[in-house]
Amino acid sequence: MIDVLLVNPREAGGFFERMPPLGLAYIAASLEKHGFSVRIVDFEIDNRSLTTWLEELQPQFLGISGTTHTRFESFRLAQEAKKYSNDIITVYGGVHATFTPINTLQTIPGIDFVVKGEGEHIMARLVGAVMHNHLLEDVRGIAYRDGDNICETKPAARIEDLDNLPKPAFHLLDMKKYALNMEFVNKKGISLITSRGCQAKCVFCSASRMFDYRVTTNSAARVLDELEFLFDTYAFQGAKIFDSTFTMKREHVSALCTEIMRRQRVFPWECEIRVGTVDEQLLTQMRDAGCYYVNFGIESASQKVLNTMRKGFTVKQAEELIDLCEKVGVKTKVFFSYGHIGETMDDVQKTFDFIEKHENSITTIASGAGVRIYPGTYLEKYVRTHDLFPAGFQWSQLYDEPRLGGILQTRNVPVFIQPQLGYAELEDIALRIYRKRFGGWVGLRRGIKKVTDREKLRKLMQLARVKLRKTIQGAG
Repeated sequence: MIDVLLVNPREAGGFFERMPPLGLAYIAASLEKHGFSVRIVDFEIDNRSLTTWLEELQPQFLGISGTTHTRFESFRLAQEAKKYSNDIITVYGGVHATFTPINTLQTIPGIDFVVKGEGEHIMARLVGAVMHNHLLEDVRGIAYRDGDNICETKPAARIEDLDNLPKPAFHLLDMKKYALNMEFVNKKGISLITSRGCQAKCVFCSASRMFDYRVTTNSAARVLDELEFLFDTYAFQGAKIFDSTFTMKREHVSALCTEIMRRQRVFPWECEIRVGTVDEQLLTQMRDAGCYYVNFGIESASQKVLNTMRKGFTVKQAEELIDLCEKVGVKTKVFFSYGHIGETMDDVQKTFDFIEKHENSITTIASGAGVRIYPGTYLEKYVRTHDLFPAGFQWSQLYDEPRLGGILQTRNVPVFIQPQLGYAELEDIALRIYRKRFGGWVGLRRGIKKVTDREKLRKLMQLARVKLRKTIQGAG
């Protein structure tokens, strides 16, 4: 029998790359520090049922993580736990949970508590309060039912010193089953978080609001200690840094690069940067410390659209960053998306023209038709204000839109649909993206690789059906 079982739900369709559930590993370490017995089950790599684990471990608490993409699976796990034993106390947390606590508790009877914000301290306090019959209202950062009422306590304070958190409980995970593909270098990579939060205010992202528009960081020594442990213990050879914007704090990046060089342990790594946050000096320092690949979103080459999405930079600055990365010798993965607030097909054409102009300077172009709506974002607020959600939409009620398959989007997360840029236009954009992607010999080789991947083949077949339907409609 254990105190807490933490579970990570499986995400249908393989939308995200497989990686250890770091959030749960941090929470587990915090619970262990406070004397609670803990286990982690990651259903991305474990094929046994939750009931099997409940029978084996007999936990008092079940902590369930999840994203907007996996919300229905998180709810299903909670219901499965309650079916096994109504005495199990279920707790739901993560970014999606943080911004949907009331709706979740109103409609998902299998969930007893919702944790809002950073979970390490909140979860430990909640478990302790329940076990010792302390007042729940004294536990900040939670939502729960009190009879027919739903109560929300005061927000929990941000965790200011990340170094004071215990290191993630990697010993509770089967680390042999995790390995990220380090593109171009053929190395076994691991995911890493070195900071929390973002100061940008992009309308489609909730990262800044989740962390109160502030950025907290681990020290360079703490980051390198963790990496060396992962390299030496589990034979990882490189790292993908998944900070919202790694370069948001220049001094943090510089200190990390300096520490890598001081320890004389240079390894390949990649990260997400932002237009306007790096210059030649910093990018060169990053390259010398092993950074070989940077990801950043330009999203649109229409300045009007960039301004509307509150990106905070110009098209000219974006071009300058592409040129700078090429000059310094750092590979680039650049993201473009279509379907933003007020965007028209003329704006779309500007982005396609921009890509064509710079395609030889960009290593990897990542484009997608349709902008997903996530809770907690300005875009969600805009959609509600303008009554653009599907009729009767609620985050906690079943949503499955087949038309999203036609633009290669996951079907359970709504996409922003506008009168001037609806499904028909987004399908045309998706077809144009993939015609370009699979054109020529390089595209043919890329297509052959996808044909050998069952999930990617399914998506290509979806696109082929859209093309056939549009061809028939055009002929008619």
